[in-house]
Amino acid sequence: MQSDRGSDTPSLLKIITKAWNACTWGDTRETPETWLAIVQGNDIQQKKRLFNKLFFELVGYDIITQLFDKDFIKSCLETMNRPLPRPHLEKRRKVWRYLFLDIREPIKELDWVIRYGDGTV
Repeated sequence: MQSDRGSDTPSLLKIITKAWNACTWGDTRETPETWLAIVQGNDIQQKKRLFNKLFFELVGYDIITQLFDKDFIKSCLETMNRPLPRPHLEKRRKVWRYLFLDIREPIKELDWVIRYGDGTV
């Protein structure tokens, strides 16, 4: 489920440690090594749990795209079909679903970008 980028363990652990430092605030018993085992393992539910945590707490998308392959990201986004409680997360959900799944949902603040981006008025 991981992408080819960063597939060797030391560089993957470095990426995961960066994500772990951005997301945990010390309120977990998990370690970067635990997350590494999840990313490299076969437990789909644990991977989805980790994806959701990163999706909700990371600011950018680069770490997620380095840890998970495009098909896995798509499968996670397909299940995110209900509005999220926070406006910034809801915007992120809609943008990601548009980018990865080509599912277009109106985003009030970004509607002009999407309309003119595909050539329609």
